[in-house]
Amino acid sequence: MTAARTTGVVTDGGRSDRRESRGAVTETLMPGWLALTASHRGAAHEMNGLPNQDAIAVRPIQPDGLVAAVADGHGHHRHFRSARGSELAVAIAAQAAEELAARLDDFEAAGQIEADVLSTLVPAITGPWRAAVQDDLAGEPFTIAEEEARAFGDDPLIAYGTTLLLAITWRNWLVLTQIGDGDIVCIRPDGQALLPVPGDPSLDGRQTTSLCGPRAEQEFRAAVVNIAITPLLGVLLATDGYGNAQMADPWPDAVSSDLAELIGDSQPEWLAGQLPLWASRCASSDGSADDTTIALLIAPSAAALRQEETRRQQQATVPPAGEFPAEATQATAEPTALAVADTPAGPEERLAKSAASGGAEAPAADGAEAAAAGGDVEAPGRAAGGDVEAPGAAEAGSRRRFAAIIAALRPGRRGGGDAGGD
Repeated sequence: MTAARTTGVVTDGGRSDRRESRGAVTETLMPGWLALTASHRGAAHEMNGLPNQDAIAVRPIQPDGLVAAVADGHGHHRHFRSARGSELAVAIAAQAAEELAARLDDFEAAGQIEADVLSTLVPAITGPWRAAVQDDLAGEPFTIAEEEARAFGDDPLIAYGTTLLLAITWRNWLVLTQIGDGDIVCIRPDGQALLPVPGDPSLDGRQTTSLCGPRAEQEFRAAVVNIAITPLLGVLLATDGYGNAQMADPWPDAVSSDLAELIGDSQPEWLAGQLPLWASRCASSDGSADDTTIALLIAPSAAALRQEETRRQQQATVPPAGEFPAEATQATAEPTALAVADTPAGPEERLAKSAASGGAEAPAADGAEAAAAGGDVEAPGRAAGGDVEAPGAAEAGSRRRFAAIIAALRPGRRGGGDAGGD
């Protein structure tokens, strides 16, 4: 298995180095938000000699905010320059988001910001992205082989097709927008997941809306969260290679619960070391086999919020003095006799287990070609970008599920093992 490329970022007194890459990034913004990211090439892409078509960019906004952009270039053969398309998307989106962040103090309500995102920010992404694609094409015209991969009448933009997830944190505002598949999961102090961005019923796992589509501006969705009213521990942005690897369905609540505990109990340096392992597990043939990119944004007040929530839960569950149930009293007097296998799993153990993968049914048309390309079949006017066929996966007629996002446990904790192996 090829390891994800990793880069560390050294910070000094609130000044943050900025990295835009396909590897892992740690950005520290003191005393503001922390961004941990990782990206790994999918097993199907590795088997077929395709690059990692995901891209990610994180930029600080002084004094205490940040911008994070994640893009998933489509795997279908018609999108043969989607790796470039995703890189252009995150760079352009991050720049446009910085410009919006500079104006956020002018707004008083979340609805005003959301309207501005759709009317101003989105066109500031789509227009420059199209222009950047044209510039790239002018500098390097399609080769003969690339021309042969194009469908008759394809707009050149299709070759660069990509999704985009974007988050802006600034003071009390969390601003989110998205086109295409992938997931944005907000993590509450009690571990519950908040999914503020509206869903897109047109996404079916094989087709996705895209920046290369003719109606891209209309297909963006947006949401704004006032974190002074709705406190959050963090935000997870992930390409669909991550979500398609999860065994739980739906998975956001389970993952949010475990991440809340880990954010509260772990040092950021430990979490930063785990993200490349999470991404590689999900991208493996036991997971989705698709490129997997994760950005975990941790709020500056995360530790305090988690401690407060833990105290609240403990106070709510402890009975008054002298009213402990008899079975509880007996249990405290007896030695623990549970075997390791019977001990309830903690979040690290749960997240370190993997399950056998079932392959998705092949599309009726262009199915073999799409599977060979590591992508999906494209319908007219819609870009292909969802699941990919995992090498050696069993045919089970269901989407792949993969329970692991953490492959190594902290020293001193009991390990839960890895059923899937490498």
